[in-house]
Amino acid sequence: MVALLVALTFIAAIVIDGLVRRGREVRETVELTSFARPPFKLAPAYPAGYFLSEGHTWLNLRASGNLQVGLDEMIGRLVGKVTKVQFKNVGEEVRKGEPLAVLYQGEKRITLYSPIDGVVIQKNSEMEKSPQRFGVDSYKNGWFYQIRPKNLSEDLKNFKIAEKTKAWWSQELNRLREFVRGHVPQEALAGQTLADGGTSIDGLVEHFNTKTTEEFETQFLHR
Repeated sequence: MVALLVALTFIAAIVIDGLVRRGREVRETVELTSFARPPFKLAPAYPAGYFLSEGHTWLNLRASGNLQVGLDEMIGRLVGKVTKVQFKNVGEEVRKGEPLAVLYQGEKRITLYSPIDGVVIQKNSEMEKSPQRFGVDSYKNGWFYQIRPKNLSEDLKNFKIAEKTKAWWSQELNRLREFVRGHVPQEALAGQTLADGGTSIDGLVEHFNTKTTEEFETQFLHR
């Protein structure tokens, strides 16, 4: 009887040890899979007929010949909450590669750059008065200016449209994933997990320090 009890105890210990090891292996697999999985997912969202620049601004050609200019959904969602938007004045010139608008998160500044040369015809006064509107419907109400272009036919050669946009969007998400992985502490992403195990893109700029924000502008906005 004692021998049987000892044998059963030994078998139980082996079974428990196996379950513990299996649990550890499962946790390790989940952790490795989570690390290997892209930190976030974002389905392409760009209305037909819109032109996207490599600096993540978009253009929409109006019947008047003027252009509405805004920021694409990828960067809009990444920036998240905005406390103030600094606009140029109506009648002011904009030049390609120079500051177009400045977004504020408290003391933090994110500068957007113009993809074209032109003159400001109208600015989005609703966004200026209510900066919390930023990021809401990026392609309809999220425009910054209407601009009268100076060299439209030449400028549009550098924009993405239709099928070219899809491939570029995917490449940019991969670049953004690597940037976030290298600059945002993993503990800062802990509360951003989605149902599929990925990380939400929304508001990640809030975790950037001054140096990281400057690098982000250089790599994604000032192009």
